[in-house]
Amino acid sequence: VILILTKYYHTDMGKVLESSLWRSSDFGTLYTKLNLQPGIATVIDNFYICPTNKKKIILVSSSHNDRDQSLFISMDEGATFQKQPISFFVETLLFHPKEEDKVLAYTKEGKVRLEDT
Repeated sequence: VILILTKYYHTDMGKVLESSLWRSSDFGTLYTKLNLQPGIATVIDNFYICPTNKKKIILVSSSHNDRDQSLFISMDEGATFQKQPISFFVETLLFHPKEEDKVLAYTKEGKVRLEDT
């Protein structure tokens, strides 16, 4: 499986206004644009692949107005995702080295959080 994240960055506004996640399961011959929340503008900030389970993928997404963030978690290489709201803004994520259901999140407020996924 190949995943490609594209972003439209608006220089004057200083932020990403739109993003798309594309998935190929045939070595890049065909790509499908994933629609995480039909009818809701969602910006994917980043995605992370679990180093101990390559089928597990976590997307960090923001609402279009930057009011909240969510994690979208896939256990099947991005074929399906489950939304998990979070109460903080993620700067970066790191999978726990021994427990794949836990991630360490460094927040934009400069704090470290341990989250179950």
